[in-house]
Amino acid sequence: MNLDPPTGQWFVAGDGQRWWFDSGSIAFDFAYTGGFPGPPEWEYWREPQDVAKWWRERFGVDVPVSAADYAQARELRKMIAQAVIAAAYDRLVPDESAATIDEWAARPDVPPQLRAEPPVSSDRLLATIARSAVAALRQAERVRVCGADDCAVMYLDTSHSRNRAWCSMQRCGNRHKVRALRARRAASGTTNDPQQQPRQENNS
Repeated sequence: MNLDPPTGQWFVAGDGQRWWFDSGSIAFDFAYTGGFPGPPEWEYWREPQDVAKWWRERFGVDVPVSAADYAQARELRKMIAQAVIAAAYDRLVPDESAATIDEWAARPDVPPQLRAEPPVSSDRLLATIARSAVAALRQAERVRVCGADDCAVMYLDTSHSRNRAWCSMQRCGNRHKVRALRARRAASGTTNDPQQQPRQENNS
């Protein structure tokens, strides 16, 4: 079992562009399966087996997920998303969200083991996610909103310099560079289009 799963997942934008987003926290990834407000396409969990698949893909374990487990996972996911939104916008985490996260974080999680297989269940995995959420949200100054004007994706800035500005350099960061380059060229009256470059006089 992987007790320290890598973070990140593929997103598909409204224009169909597929891009990689690293939230910086497994708890944020958990919330981004459909816990944040958005269109129906943002919902990845429509039945218990979808949660079981996520556990398998992230932690490398097969655990049964009942209807009750499914409801609990979706509720914790919603509370984490609400807490992330509050932290990202410098607001207090709602009492209901904090209480739910704290309650799960206080439960037995999946303990690290040297040789034996650790006890695993959906409840224990939810407790593991809740503890990850607590660790991330206690660094509220690192919970950020993407700097693009048309993007509201949130993440935990885990960079050493604490200056991550974009949800993804592949998407918003790159778009910002392109726009800045176009603005500089427009201001200087230059272009890379060879058809628009001034022709040199041939004096021979």
